[in-house]
Amino acid sequence: MESSNEKQESVRRQLLALAQMSKTELAEKWKDLFGREPPNYGPVFMRKRLAFRVQELFYGGLSPDLLKAMLRNGGDPVAAQAKKRGPRPGTIIVRMWHGEKHEVVIRANGYEYNGQLYRSLTAVARKITGAHWNGKRFFQLTED
Repeated sequence: MESSNEKQESVRRQLLALAQMSKTELAEKWKDLFGREPPNYGPVFMRKRLAFRVQELFYGGLSPDLLKAMLRNGGDPVAAQAKKRGPRPGTIIVRMWHGEKHEVVIRANGYEYNGQLYRSLTAVARKITGAHWNGKRFFQLTED
């Protein structure tokens, strides 16, 4: 029986071997790991997908939450993760409220509104409206 270290070394060797494989060899590896003929992908994408599959089989797949998010985003894991994290620093969110335009800049350490840094969008929404709001809902960053 292989030890955990031996299995990890096997994964490492498989990943390194992918870099040296021809497209024909990649197609064979694809059949071994997925049990079907590969789609007509280029070798760069095939290597990335095969590397993911090797690790997935050893370490386990994606979390159920991420899988659900991916399904909501058309199977795109990057979009799913971005949606989970929210807007990136530097993004400007604009919201009209009672005829007035409000701009919030997403910062790495919070949310800047009118030159002041807030810890949450909820705090910004409260400043704008004077009432408690879910910040993401107020700025229309949620699906509902």
